[in-house]
Amino acid sequence: MEALRQGSQPQYRILYYVCAAHFLQDLLTSVVPALLPVLQTDLGLNYAQLGIVVMVANITASFFQPALGYMTDKKPLPWLLPLAALFAGLGLSGIALADSFVEVLLMVVLIGLGSATFHPEGSRVAHLAAGPRKGLAQSIFQVGGNAGQAVGPLMIPLLFLPFGLKGAAWLLVPALLGAAALLIVARWYKHWTVTWEKKGHAGAGTNHYGALALLVSVVSIRSWLHSGIASFLPLYYINVTGFNTATAEVYLFVFLMAGAIGTFVGGSLADRFSKRHILLFSMVGGVPFLLLIPYLTGLAGLINIFALGFICLSSFAVTVVYAQELVPGKVGMVSGLMIGFAIGAGGVGAAVMGYFANVLGITTLIELLLVFPILGWLLGVWLPKDGRKGTAASASL
Repeated sequence: MEALRQGSQPQYRILYYVCAAHFLQDLLTSVVPALLPVLQTDLGLNYAQLGIVVMVANITASFFQPALGYMTDKKPLPWLLPLAALFAGLGLSGIALADSFVEVLLMVVLIGLGSATFHPEGSRVAHLAAGPRKGLAQSIFQVGGNAGQAVGPLMIPLLFLPFGLKGAAWLLVPALLGAAALLIVARWYKHWTVTWEKKGHAGAGTNHYGALALLVSVVSIRSWLHSGIASFLPLYYINVTGFNTATAEVYLFVFLMAGAIGTFVGGSLADRFSKRHILLFSMVGGVPFLLLIPYLTGLAGLINIFALGFICLSSFAVTVVYAQELVPGKVGMVSGLMIGFAIGAGGVGAAVMGYFANVLGITTLIELLLVFPILGWLLGVWLPKDGRKGTAASASL
């Protein structure tokens, strides 16, 4: 076994395994919002109920991720990783048998638990395997998840349009593949923790909880924006623009895949440039493209959606590393907050936006999304400045 110590060269083999597992895990969980048009057709759910489906999945993950991260900061649990993939696979297989709104919600809870179990420990593995390249390692880990979120909607034309909800049973295959990859990661992780604990190392540094709370707020606003687009843009294209379901899901795929590319680019830049600046740009840089959504279709519309997704998620890995530097002794907890709590905030936003879509119409809802990047930027300017090349923020609130 190769030497395992923080500060050495990045462990790329482990980073690629956990990236692949993250791809498969988020492919499974991203099927839930992509399923909304199918649930609307097969079970007759309204916009408010569809928003609740997304909210339940996301809030389940939100409540458990920071708690599990806090727990594993004290005692790492490597074998939670392969179990997470199985939770998500079983939840989606259950949706194949669901014939009511309540049954769908129960299966969505199980999918959310899979996400909650995976992300804090997966993010910690990326942190430990990073060596000095924290931003790069986190971007490798996160790009897998965002790519999985992008590919997830393609399961709709491949599995759900031909087979209806029963097509979900096929998603056990990626769940088992993810569990196999995470078994390899868990073995490395277990060996690493034993070696590290024997050396008596632990996280050190000043914890800036006020700055962390502000960062969580900004990330939550970003998640409201992202969840609003990912959940309701396909419905807008189907119900207003007149696209068929397959075409609408292609637009969603382009948006999410652009976000995966933006995640990798932004995370790589985080090792050299200010994380705060990248975050602020990700909030306001997409405003022009958000305004153009109702006016562009075809190739111009796809280019517009790509630019919006790229900019919106260019700060995804950046904010995880930023939070880990603000509270260096709590890697699992802050990773859970950045990934989990933000997911939950996006879920709450989906439910609220579903209500407004029912009351005001989905076109008005798409126009109102402009509020979120502006509000996120106004809060983000109060974040402490951070240094370059991974230097922790030197100020607190």
